[in-house]
Amino acid sequence: MMPRRFPIWTVSLCLISIATAGCAGLTGGNGSVQPAVTIAPATAAVRAGSAQAFSASVTGLSSSLVMWAVNGISGGDSTVGTIDATGNYTAPATLPTPNTVAVQATSSANPSIHGTSTVTLENPVPVVSSISPTTIGLGPFTLVVTGSKFVKGAQVMFGSTALTTQFLSSTELAATGTAVASQAGNVTVTVQNPDPGLITSTTSKIALVKNGGQVQTAAAAVRFLEQSTFGPTPAFVNQLQQLDFSAFLNDQFAAPMSTYADPGANDPLMPTQQTFFTNALTGPDQLRQRVAFALSQIWVISGNTVPPQGMAPYLRQLLQDAFGNYRTLMTDITLNPGMGNYLNMVNNDKPNPALGTHANENYARELMQLFTLGLDELNTNGTLKLDASGNPIPTYTQDTIQSLAKALTGWTYPTAPGQTLQTHNPRYWIGPMAAVDSNHDTTAKTLLGGTTLPAGQTALQDLNGALDNIFNRTTLPPFVCKRLIQHLVTSNPSASYVQRVVNAFIAGSFGGFGTGSRGDMEAVIAAILLDPEARRGDSNPPTVNPGDGHFREPILFITNLLRVFGATSDGFALVGIAKNMSEPPLQPPSVFNFFPPDFQIPGTALLGPEFNIQTTATTQVRINFVNSFVFGSLGNTTGNMTTVDFTPYATLASDPNALLDSLNALLLHGTMSASARASILAAVNAVPAGSSQNLNRAKTAIYLIASSQYQVEY
Repeated sequence: MMPRRFPIWTVSLCLISIATAGCAGLTGGNGSVQPAVTIAPATAAVRAGSAQAFSASVTGLSSSLVMWAVNGISGGDSTVGTIDATGNYTAPATLPTPNTVAVQATSSANPSIHGTSTVTLENPVPVVSSISPTTIGLGPFTLVVTGSKFVKGAQVMFGSTALTTQFLSSTELAATGTAVASQAGNVTVTVQNPDPGLITSTTSKIALVKNGGQVQTAAAAVRFLEQSTFGPTPAFVNQLQQLDFSAFLNDQFAAPMSTYADPGANDPLMPTQQTFFTNALTGPDQLRQRVAFALSQIWVISGNTVPPQGMAPYLRQLLQDAFGNYRTLMTDITLNPGMGNYLNMVNNDKPNPALGTHANENYARELMQLFTLGLDELNTNGTLKLDASGNPIPTYTQDTIQSLAKALTGWTYPTAPGQTLQTHNPRYWIGPMAAVDSNHDTTAKTLLGGTTLPAGQTALQDLNGALDNIFNRTTLPPFVCKRLIQHLVTSNPSASYVQRVVNAFIAGSFGGFGTGSRGDMEAVIAAILLDPEARRGDSNPPTVNPGDGHFREPILFITNLLRVFGATSDGFALVGIAKNMSEPPLQPPSVFNFFPPDFQIPGTALLGPEFNIQTTATTQVRINFVNSFVFGSLGNTTGNMTTVDFTPYATLASDPNALLDSLNALLLHGTMSASARASILAAVNAVPAGSSQNLNRAKTAIYLIASSQYQVEY
């Protein structure tokens, strides 16, 4: 039998059919393979900022290669998350709305074939790094929790109790609550981020709750907080009544440091000024900020000359050195490019006789006159040293200035990342200035007391020798200590008060504080705040010495009033208000600060530095500020808010005497005069009846106190 033969065209048709279907098999039934891309895992939950690996399985196609996308965006983006060529997905730092995205793998061989995985994005796991304070007493308290990955709606948990929590940033939360006796002991503090993906911090800190009665009066607590912070708060007052002042200082010395973000290249000064106020109002490091503010009024630079990009690093430097050593501060500020720019030390080259140039003397002069020594020699109690004829003894001469100016030559701006050191670096504001020894004067220099810097030294060697020479002068401790006392406690410290603080400066220790090294700032700060003269009047407010205290300078007047009533603010309106009172933050008019430390109140023998900027115009501005704060609003426009709730005081106003007692303790630490009380009480009682009578009574009392006696801090 002959074999059966098929026509050639029949075989060709079969081959064409196979080619059309693809090499892996025929589409359709009879065991054929469907083209597909499958992603594993098919669903996933990923926390913000975290990563998830995906894999793709390809079947029925000529290539196993895929292209990855998120929500149809090749490679994704910062809103929905990103994914690389190998399928590694990174969730966005902030959850999008809605909080689900589609991760897609598309076949490179056939773009119409793709697989999808549904990803649910959840809030990150919060991390707690520190809590301030670490020791609290019974009753109302405020905690500031710092860490990372906090989101809006985050809750601070005090043991199993949820505290009223204010979201300040992704790294900082403020929380208020009330500690009760049953919680005494070690209490775990955690942070809980909300849904989606409700999660509690993996780390926790311990707050120790003390059992104990009140050991400080409310008046004493208020006075201490006015001197050591940007203003008391009711919670702070309650806590300080139960804790020793030294315990408060220990907590503050350990509190995490507030900071300032680096402005963009074209940013104005305003955002940094706003940060100044928001840090002052809410930062946990109240004492550090207050001391840094005092130092900024001694070591003065100004945003009128230095751009914002230089001001922010300068402020960070002051905060960093506030609790260090004064000698370290001298080096850090001398080499800070903001100071170098302001007082012309940056690119200050050695003299060139051929060109007739000499070393710039600006910084050398102000370093001695304003930052360390003053014009005249001082005894260790701050009084003037006199010569045999009874005349003051000048601290330095013009020859000293010229020699010091030469010693400080050869410094330029820091070298920016990725750049190399130049003779004169372009402006860069982060880090210390860089030495260029070829621009440094290497001749011998005679400094204070006849000390000689030998010839041939480097710029750094001469700088260290010059600063050591100044730091070890006997006039420096009383000059510095008196300035700090004036800014923190009183404009008119006695000679014995200055002497006691100077002793702490020289010894580097006081009452268990300090390292034992000359110039230790923690020892100096503790000595200033715990001195009997600073605490005079704590136990019996009416016996306060009339010469104690000081006029509240505008910045402290604003922050004290806002903090004491729990106001919240983004700082925007406050910058303008402070400017209208002649103290815009970070913008002193000259190197001599907003006001001189030796300004004498006309008609008296008392010093009153802050009165130097008090005029008829600024007096009216201060009163208008109080009126707007109490009865109106402060900059309440979209995105620029300062708000306050006086309701707690309205509840007291049904008993006007109880209201005045409370405000007297909180605002005046018990020093309200009898005549002032009588006048304010009459005004409160005259408020018309009605549904808002008690609130208006409270506002009337607050306005009358804050616009009068409150302006002087006793």
